[in-house]
Amino acid sequence: MRTLQHPVLQYRWQVKETKAGTQLVYFGLRNPPNHTRNIIPLSRELADCLRLLDGRTAAKDLPSDLTGHEMYARFIEEGIVVDAHEVRQPSTRDNFRQCVRCVTNDYVLPGLEFDEKGLCAFCQCYELAERSGQGAIMQDGVTDEDLIRISSENTGSRFDAMVLYTGGKDSTYLLWYLAKKLKLRVLVASWNMPYTNETSRENMRRAMRILPDVEFVDRTLPWNMIRQAMRDQFERVGWPCLRPTVAHALFYPLAVQENIPLIMHGVEEVQLAVMNYVMTEIRSGQAHKDRVPDHRADTLNFLRMVATVSEPQQPYSLTADLARHMSSVSDLLSPVFKPLNDILTRAENDPDMPIPILRRLTSNEAYGSWAKAVERMKQEMDWQMPPGQKGLLHTSCRIEKVKDYCQFKRFQSAGSTFLPQAIVELGAGVYFGLLSREDALVELQESGYYREPPVLSELTRDLGIDRDGGQTPGEMSWTLGKCSGCSTWT
Repeated sequence: MRTLQHPVLQYRWQVKETKAGTQLVYFGLRNPPNHTRNIIPLSRELADCLRLLDGRTAAKDLPSDLTGHEMYARFIEEGIVVDAHEVRQPSTRDNFRQCVRCVTNDYVLPGLEFDEKGLCAFCQCYELAERSGQGAIMQDGVTDEDLIRISSENTGSRFDAMVLYTGGKDSTYLLWYLAKKLKLRVLVASWNMPYTNETSRENMRRAMRILPDVEFVDRTLPWNMIRQAMRDQFERVGWPCLRPTVAHALFYPLAVQENIPLIMHGVEEVQLAVMNYVMTEIRSGQAHKDRVPDHRADTLNFLRMVATVSEPQQPYSLTADLARHMSSVSDLLSPVFKPLNDILTRAENDPDMPIPILRRLTSNEAYGSWAKAVERMKQEMDWQMPPGQKGLLHTSCRIEKVKDYCQFKRFQSAGSTFLPQAIVELGAGVYFGLLSREDALVELQESGYYREPPVLSELTRDLGIDRDGGQTPGEMSWTLGKCSGCSTWT
């Protein structure tokens, strides 16, 4: 074991008390193979000893219960415990480390590790997946042949597929692909969310004119209901977004009523690559394995996750905040979710009950690149970008940068282990060839990570949040900067 003079926990490691016991938690992403060890159970005695590591106390003065412990030796070997002079310092906006292949950096993602070549932990995970022959395959991806076969066999509905539509890049491409290119019978379902940008609303109206044989349905929830739910969501989980969770509650029952065999998501393949080849291993501690997909079971599992009110079993897992977010939405809007929950109960009790299956387009193959997909949408659907926006990752929501900012502030301050989504998705987009590194760097600068987005003030006024009236309640404090715990890292 290497001898340390003044031992201390490396940057972004903290001892945490949870219902599951005392744990050593890493707020970041470690290099493989250690990326699966971001939560380490501790005995109470070992945890108390680790709290003595302040970087000032000499190793010889530490209790032998710590220095002689087998886990202490492993912590030193893995770089979890280091000498005081080896502690990494927080990066700044002007001084940070960036992946040599994608665009992730350790300012927006403090605690992100890199190998000796400068490759980030995400890209290392993708490389490992490709070397093992797994690639970036979606278990719920659907081919043209599948879609045409489902359409030809569909005699029980007026529609072959429902498209959840926002007017953004991905859902517009999906609508065009199914309705115009493959000539499927599509029901287009849109939730009229108050913070959809005006350009996307215009894109929706143009789509109706360009596709006169396609049926569109639009749902609106009461503004006061949405306002209260968003405010409560902000307080509970630290960011105020409600969609796309609500769209499933609104439209899945309609798809059941219409006997529609498919509901098509606009979620991109790169987002699934992150979940499949990074998050899966972190959750299970096991390498991702291909399996024979059960689309009915997968659909029910996903919808149950969306509709169920429950606390994550592991509060510091990388996906805990996402689970908490979905659970909170379904709790706050429980009357809206009741029809969906009733359907899930019936479907789980009756294995022969036909249900709409959730599937996704294999977007990497279909798009070629984001720029090519957008150019095709401009030609075929007269699709427009929001004025002044360069980034292509998210194009329909006016408060997307608020989500960026909230996730970043919480993660930066170690209020959450949930990795800010947009930078991870941009990095995956570069790795899998959907956009150039140069374009992704421009889009990253346009995100909500580097400054408070002006729309945040508008949003807090809309939601009745008084930012100047003292301490802000609950989890929103991490974002609005009025909590005593916001300076966890110095």
